[in-house]
Amino acid sequence: MPCFKGIAVSIHANGAPVPEYGIQKQSRMSRINTYIPVPQPQVSGDTNRAEPAKFAISITLLTPGLAIPYSTPKITPANPFPKPQIVGPIPSIAGERGQANLITPYIPLTNSENETIAAYIYFDGRGKEEVATLLRPGEETWVNSRWVQVPTSEGGGLAEREFLFREVGLERWLNGLDLKGHDAAEKLERRRQKFEKRRRRQKAREDGVGGMDIGGSSSRGRGTLRYGADERSPVEAVFDEDSLSSSDDDEPPEATGQIKVAMFRVLASGEIKKGEYSPQFDAHDDSEDEKGGNGIDADVEHTTSFAKPKTLDPKTISTQTVTGIDGPDKPYAVFTFFYRGERKSPTF
Repeated sequence: MPCFKGIAVSIHANGAPVPEYGIQKQSRMSRINTYIPVPQPQVSGDTNRAEPAKFAISITLLTPGLAIPYSTPKITPANPFPKPQIVGPIPSIAGERGQANLITPYIPLTNSENETIAAYIYFDGRGKEEVATLLRPGEETWVNSRWVQVPTSEGGGLAEREFLFREVGLERWLNGLDLKGHDAAEKLERRRQKFEKRRRRQKAREDGVGGMDIGGSSSRGRGTLRYGADERSPVEAVFDEDSLSSSDDDEPPEATGQIKVAMFRVLASGEIKKGEYSPQFDAHDDSEDEKGGNGIDADVEHTTSFAKPKTLDPKTISTQTVTGIDGPDKPYAVFTFFYRGERKSPTF
C-alpha cells in the first residue's frame, strides 16, 4: 500500500502517513495487508499528561493523471522542486508499452458514470463497521471519527468521536488475540522465512542495479505502492516478488490489533440527502476508562478507541442510496493494517 487495485489508502497520525512494513498481498483474494507502528502519545502542554495518539484514514479512488496523495518528496538541495508520482492511463486506453513508472488507476467494471467505491471501515475484528463512506473519483476522502447519537437526557443530537490508539495492559491486549491453534509457531516461522527471503532479494537488486530502476524490467504499470520512512522518497514500489503472498491458511486472524477497510463497487445513482443520518452507535458505546498515568514507558500495548464526543452539525452530513455491484461477501479489495506498539516493532 497505499496503492492497490486503483485505490490509495493510508493511515495518518501527527500530520503524516504512518510508515508501512511487511506487505502481504493476495491478488487472487483481492487482499493486501501491512504492519504499521503505533505513534507515541503526545504530551499535552496544558495538563503535562500524555494524550493518546489520534489517527485518520485517507482513501482516494485513483483516476488517470492524478497525483498520488502524499507522494511528493521533501525539498532538498539536490531536489529543490520535487514532484509527486502520477497515476497512469487506463491500460486498455493507453495501448502502449513503457508505463512501468506509473501506477495503475481504478478500472471501472461498467460504463456508468455513477460507478464508484463504498468503503467500510472495521476495527479489531468487530462485525459491525465503524464508518461507511462513499468515494468520489479523484477526490481524497478523509475519515477520522465515528458518528454517534447523543442520548436525549444529554441534549440529543449527533456527535463525532475521533479515532485514537489507546494504551491497554499487555495482559488485556493478549486476551484479545486469537492465539489458538497448535501450528501457531509453525506459521510464525514461515512468515519469518518469507521476510528473510524478501530482504535477500532486495539487497541483491540494490547491489545489481543501484536501486535506480524502480520500474524493474516489466513494461506493465505498477499496481502496488507503500509508504516508507524515507522523506526523500515517501512511496516505494512493491513488486510481486517483494510482497509476502500468504496462503489462505496463513491469513492472520480477525482479532485485536487491526484496522480493515473493505471496498465494494457500487452505482451511486440515488438522491443525495442533506442532514439525514441515523447513527448505529450511542455516544457512550465502547467508552474506555481514561484514568491512570501517562503510561509512555509502561508495559502496555494498544487498541483502537474513541475520543470524547464533539457536537456534529447534521447539515454537514450527506447520504446517498447506492446499488451494489459486488456481493456482500465478495469485496473488490480489502486493505488491512496491523498496528503494533514499540514492543512488537522489531518483528516488522
